[in-house]
Parts: sequence; structure tokens; C-alpha cells
Amino acid sequence: MTGELSTDGGRAKEQMGVSRNSRRRWGMRIAAVFIACLPVLMLEFGLRFFSETGSRAIDYDPYVGLHQLRPLFVLNEGSNRWEIPPERYNFFRPDSFPATKASGTRRVFVLGGSTVQGKPFATETAFSTWLRLRLQSADPQSNYEVINCGGTSYASYRVSKILNEVLEYEPDAVVLYTGHNEFLEDRTYAHVRDMNAVSRWATGIGSKLHSVRWVQSLFEASYERTELAASVETILDQPGGLNSYERDPIWKSGVEKHFANTLEKIAQQTRKNDLPLIMCVPASDLVNTPPFKIQTRSDWTEDEENRFRTAWSIARDSDQNPPRRISAMRECLSMDPFHAGANYALGRLLYDRGDVVQARQYLTAARDHDVCPLRATSAIVQATKDIAARYRIPLVETPTLLDERDFRGVMIADQVPDPSRFVDHVHPSIAGHQKIAAALTQQFEKLGWVELTEQSSVRYENAVKEHLSKLDQDYYVRGKQRLEGLRLWTMGRAGQLATEMADDQSSLQEELQQP
Repeated sequence: MTGELSTDGGRAKEQMGVSRNSRRRWGMRIAAVFIACLPVLMLEFGLRFFSETGSRAIDYDPYVGLHQLRPLFVLNEGSNRWEIPPERYNFFRPDSFPATKASGTRRVFVLGGSTVQGKPFATETAFSTWLRLRLQSADPQSNYEVINCGGTSYASYRVSKILNEVLEYEPDAVVLYTGHNEFLEDRTYAHVRDMNAVSRWATGIGSKLHSVRWVQSLFEASYERTELAASVETILDQPGGLNSYERDPIWKSGVEKHFANTLEKIAQQTRKNDLPLIMCVPASDLVNTPPFKIQTRSDWTEDEENRFRTAWSIARDSDQNPPRRISAMRECLSMDPFHAGANYALGRLLYDRGDVVQARQYLTAARDHDVCPLRATSAIVQATKDIAARYRIPLVETPTLLDERDFRGVMIADQVPDPSRFVDHVHPSIAGHQKIAAALTQQFEKLGWVELTEQSSVRYENAVKEHLSKLDQDYYVRGKQRLEGLRLWTMGRAGQLATEMADDQSSLQEELQQP
């Protein structure tokens, strides 16, 4: 018996020794891994506290580099307010909000491009202002701050950086209207064509480490990503910018995929922060806006080119009867279905005859095949709807909202946005902005923020009258001047004065006369 106890005790001691040795070996392994990682950890913490590498990029984008981007708002210590500084006024309008959020305040950031800004006018008549007046009228006990972050020519990938910033300012909700500016800046997409979801995820995770960004900075010259400037540099701002646009379906597809990727990231970011997001479907004029640039096929046979020219000359001849012109235009499209000019001309002929169902198809195709796409394409519109549905994001159907009149001007919706609700190709009229604000207020009512009543409507109408009374005639004159400048810019004549254009008044309609 004593021997058995002795044996058992020896086995126990042996097992305890093995366990201690095993723990010691694992401890040594962990220590070895820690020592091996120590230089990387020291580099990471050193860069985090003593290098500007981390501040160079607000967020990572696998499609473009925006390392130079700086925050939109700057703290004014004297007034204790976050403000858009004057040096940003070439792209933004002045706006600010208190650094210390007061009790009973609801803060909404409105993000997007020049439509959000209220161009060609300004934020005073943009839908963000009408939204603030509506919310305040419906809930006088609360204080509503609606901050306009609309940046002229800002595409979604720049807007997403602003979102990352405003998340630090105690937002209660975000409104997003984006999609029209995606084709303005020159960039390439070859490096992401074959990148799978796992690769994008791993690259995004790595980009959050300062040490990884430091290594990236050493090899930036070899990156295929397009490095964009801190300020927007549009293709149309360059000499001969309009001529730079060519038929390029691969590039166009890359732009549209980039938009969808960015929009999904915005949806994920707001969900992660438990922040209400309301999105607007980008709307544009289809009826009074011809394509900004058209190109024919480059692979014509001589016979095809002759046939096209013959049909085109008949189609644009106003002395021909409409059925003859429509038939000729269909022949043009049978040879070149992606010809934006032929699509627009046929769509407009059908629209003017009252055949809106067929007209809508061709007018939409004219927008989508515009060689210089300054309006959100169908792919961008659909991506907005799909992502809103996937993430259950409240959506304002702006094209439907602005669809009021038929081709005769009668108040009947025909599934084509009413051209009278736009001042140009994409910017809504002031009345259009007011309608968008009304639809947004209804979404906030569904979120439980406000209750819309007859009394709130009366308060709103009074607030509108008081607000408009503060805008002098110069405000509207400046808006018309900006509109003229915008029209010149879209025609590839940025920087030219209207007086210099006196001898060059060839309209876009006349451009359509050249196949």
C-alpha cells in the first residue's frame, strides 16, 4: 500500500513537472512572439504619436488616394464653434455649429455636392434650410441644427470623408444626396477590377495601421490608385477638358462600381454608429438637357458611315414630317445604339408628340450614353435604391417627387421629372428644393422626431415668408450669374466670360447635328 502511494505521488509530481514545463515552453513562445513583434509595436505607437502619417488620410479608399484631404470644419476658439473656414469657400458655403452641443438640440448634417449646396443659388434656398424651418416649426420646443456640407463638384468618395469627420461632432442624423459628380475627376480603375472582397477587406484593415500607411508612403510611386488632390480638379476645369472625354465603357463601369462601393461604406458606417441616415435618389432633367458630348462609333465601314449620315441628315431636318424623322432616327440607332445624340433627338421627338412611355426609354439612354456624363446614370440611381433597400435606409425618390407635369404642362405625373423643376441639368429650382425638404420632413416624422399638423404647417409658412424677406434682389441676381457660369463650364468653356462668347453661341442642339 505504501509503495502504491509512493508510485502515485511520483506520477503526480511527474505530471506537475510536465505541466510546468509545458507552461514554461508556451510562455517562452509567447515571449518570443512578443519580442519579435515589439519593433512593429514600437513603430506603430511611435508613428501614431510623433508622425503625421496617420493624419494624412481620414479614411482608406481602394479606388483612389485622398491622403491630402483635410477636415472641413475648423474650431473657432473665440466663438467656440466649428466653422467652415474661408479658404474652403471656393467649394463650400459658410456654415457653423457650436462645439458644445446644447441640451435639447438635434443636429443633422446634410452631405453631397452642389445640389445640396443649393446651386446656382446658395444654402439660403437649399433644401437643408427648408428642412430646418420645417423641423423647427413642427417641434418648437427643440433646437434644430441642419448643417449644410454640400461641396461643389464633390463626388461620393470625397463626401464619404466628410462623413467620417462629422461623426465626431455628435450628429443625430445624416441626409445624403450624391451621385451627379462621379465622372468629374480623372482616375483609373485597372488595379481593382480583379480585387475580390477578401482582398478589399484585408487592405482596408491594414490601412488603419499607421505602420502600414508609413510603408505605403515609401512606395506610393508604384501604386496604381489615382492620387487625387486635396481640392477638386475636374476634367472640365482643364484646357480642352471636354475633348478629354471619350467613349470608354470600362472606365464608366469602374466609376459606377466605385460609387456603389463608397455608398455601401457610408451605409455601413452610419449603421455601425447607430446613426439615422436618409438618402435621396439623384434626379436630373431629361427633357431640356441634350447630351453634353456625343461620339459615333469608331469602327464604321464606309457603307455604314454613309448610311448613318444620310439617315441623320433626314432626322435633323425640321422640314420633314415627324414620322419620317422618327423613322430616320431609329435607323441611326440600329447602326449605333449608344449614340447619345440620336437617343436624345428621338426621345424628344416622341416626348413632344405625347408618346412619353417610349420617349422615357430614349431620353434615359441619352443621359446614360452621354460621353461627358454630368448626370447620375441609371446604374448610379439603381445602386442608390439597392443599397437603401439592403440596409433599410429611408429613401426619398427625388425623380418621382419632381415628376408633376406631362409634356403639355398638365399636372399629371408621367414618370419623367418635370423639367420646370430644374434650373439646369441637375440642380432643382427653389420650389424643387422645398419639395425635397417636405419629403425629408416626412421621413423624420416616421423616425418619431416630429409630428406634422395643421398648426406646424402654418408656422412653417410664416417662417418661410420671414426667411425670404431677408433675401434681397442681389441674391437672385448672383444666382443667375452663377447659372450662366455653370452653363459655360458644362460646355467646356470654363473660365471664359460671357462677353467673350458673343461670337460663339452654338448651342448643344447644334452640336447634335454633327454625327
